[in-house]
Amino acid sequence: MIEWMQRHKKWLVITIWISTIAFIGAGFVGWGAYDFGKTEGTVAKVGKKEIAMSELQREYNNLYSQYSSIFGDKFNQELAKQFGLESMALQTLVQKYLILSFADDIGIMVTDEEVAKTLISIQSFQKEGKFDKEQYIQVLKQNRITPVEFEKMLKNDLIVDKIQTMFQIKNAQAEVEDISGLIFMKDNVSIKVLTSKDVSINIDNDELVKFWEQNKQSYLSKLSYDIALYEVPNNHSQATDSDLQEFYEKTRLEYKQEDGKIKTFDEAKSDVLNAFNLEQTKNTALKTYLSLKKGETEFQKNMNIAQDTKGAEKYLQEIANLKSGDVAKPFIVDDNYVILKLINTNQPKALEFDNAKDLVTEDYKAQMSQKALITKATEAIENNNLENIGFVNRESIEVINGLRVDEANEFLTRLLSSKEKSGFVELQDKVVAYKILDSKLGDYTNSKDMIVSNTILDIKKNEMFSKLLETLEQKYKVTSYMK
Repeated sequence: MIEWMQRHKKWLVITIWISTIAFIGAGFVGWGAYDFGKTEGTVAKVGKKEIAMSELQREYNNLYSQYSSIFGDKFNQELAKQFGLESMALQTLVQKYLILSFADDIGIMVTDEEVAKTLISIQSFQKEGKFDKEQYIQVLKQNRITPVEFEKMLKNDLIVDKIQTMFQIKNAQAEVEDISGLIFMKDNVSIKVLTSKDVSINIDNDELVKFWEQNKQSYLSKLSYDIALYEVPNNHSQATDSDLQEFYEKTRLEYKQEDGKIKTFDEAKSDVLNAFNLEQTKNTALKTYLSLKKGETEFQKNMNIAQDTKGAEKYLQEIANLKSGDVAKPFIVDDNYVILKLINTNQPKALEFDNAKDLVTEDYKAQMSQKALITKATEAIENNNLENIGFVNRESIEVINGLRVDEANEFLTRLLSSKEKSGFVELQDKVVAYKILDSKLGDYTNSKDMIVSNTILDIKKNEMFSKLLETLEQKYKVTSYMK
C-alpha cells in the first residue's frame, strides 16, 4: 500500500480548502483519535499571526481521518509519517494564514452576526431542525475543542470564503466552445484489463519475513487504553405517581414521539421513571466519584478497550478528555452511572511477525500481484494483445468492461491526460494496458456548457490562488518552529 500511495500521491492530496463546516457535517470523524506527541506552543508564524500546536493537531487529525476513510484500517501513524502528513497539515495552515494576513491588510472582516448565522445552520448542532446549545457544547466537548476555538476557526473560514469570492470570473462563450472540444477529446484506444485472477503468486515464508522486516512499522497494534471502572447501579426507587408527575412537568421536553410530538405522561411513564431514578442516583454517584478520586474507595474492575471494542464509544468519549491518572465524572451507560479512571494509554507499537502474518501476507501478495500485472501489461502492449473499444472520452465509463464505475472514471481521466501513446494505468488492485491509435476533438454541444464552464473556472481560480499564494509568501515572512 505504501508504494501505491506514493505513486498516486498527487491524486490523493486533500484540497487545502476543506472548511470547518465540511468536516463538522461529517461528524468530526477521527478528531482526537490520533496524536503525534505534541500539545503546546507555537509551531509557526505567518506575518504577525501565530499558528498554535493545537491547530496543527486538529488539522493533522482531520487529514488523518480523510486518509483513513480512503484506506481503512491499513492506514496508521507510521504510514502517515512516511507520507508526510504532519508537513502537509502545517503547509495547509500556513497557506490559510497567508490568506488571513492578506484579508487583514485589505480590510476583509467577518462579524459576530455572520459567524452566529453560519453556526446555527450547521446540522450537527441541531435537534429537530433547530440549533441546540447543549448539542453544540456536547459535540465540541467530545472532540476536545472549546466554543471559542471553534468559532475562531469558523470565522477564519468565512474570511477565506470572502477572499475566494473576489476571484469570480466569467467565461466567454467562444472560450467555452473551444475548450469543450479539448475537455471531451476522444481517443481511439485498445486496452486490456488485468486483475489478480490473471496472475498466480507463490508465498515464500522467508520472503514474507523479509517483507515484514522492511515494513514492520506499517503493522502496529491498535491504540488502546487501560482503565478502571466503578458502576453505580440505578436506584430503582418506589416513586409515587405524584413524584413522577412533578418530575415529568420539569423534563417533559425530553420525551418525544418519532414525529417530534411530546409524549403524554402516561405514554412516557416508563421513561420518566428511569430518568427519575437516575436523578436520584446522581448524588450517590457524585459521592462515590469523590471517594474514588481521593483513594478512599477502590474501583471494581480493570479492563482494556480500543476503538473497535464493542460498546466502547461512550467510554472513549470520556477518555478523550483525560490524562493518565485522571478520573472522569460519573456518566451514564446502559441506564447506570459509571465512573472511569484512565490508568494508561497504550500507543501503537510494531506487531511481532506471527501476530502480523495475515496482514503481511495480504500486502505481500498484493504487491507481488501488482508487479506481475505490470509485467503482463507490458507484454500485452508489446504483443499487441489488446482489444479495441473504439473512440472514448471522459463520459465513456460504461464502455469499459471489467472496471467499476470509479475505476473506469480514474482510468479515463489518466488516459486522456497522458502524453504517452501506449502504457498502462495502475489502479488499486488492477492494471489496464492501453494503446492510443488515434485522437480527435470532441463534438460541441451546449448541454455540456455548465460542466465545461465550471471546469475552466476551477482551473483559472486554482491558478490565480496559486499565484496569489506565491505573492503572499514574498510579502509575509513565514517562520516554522518545527524541528
